[in-house]
Amino acid sequence: MKKRNSNSGAGAFCLLFLLLLIHSLGQPLNPGSRVLVARPAEKVDIRSGELSPFYRLTLGMPISVNGSTAVGLTAVPGIGPKTAAAIVRAREQAGGFSALKDLMSIRGIGPSLYQKISPYLTL
Repeated sequence: MKKRNSNSGAGAFCLLFLLLLIHSLGQPLNPGSRVLVARPAEKVDIRSGELSPFYRLTLGMPISVNGSTAVGLTAVPGIGPKTAAAIVRAREQAGGFSALKDLMSIRGIGPSLYQKISPYLTL
């Protein structure tokens, strides 16, 4: 009777997982190719109990437009660095937003972008 190697199943699973990962990235496996992984710029502050905007979005929690930094606002799909900076400038000039719809007064945020980003934001 032939004894089966218990590690062969784990190795096959790892190989399959790796192939699926490569396929999902849409990049061929070439020597010298790199896979870039985005890392959040802000970390969890365990002492204060506050999560960075990147972690909040991962957990499905909205980000405060009145409290988040420009870097934190870039975690929202559709908000890049320029739009985030414009949001922070408008917030500082107005002393804070009283309604999310106030974001549409910012250049570059029209109805379609507002509709895309509003589910991720709160006051």
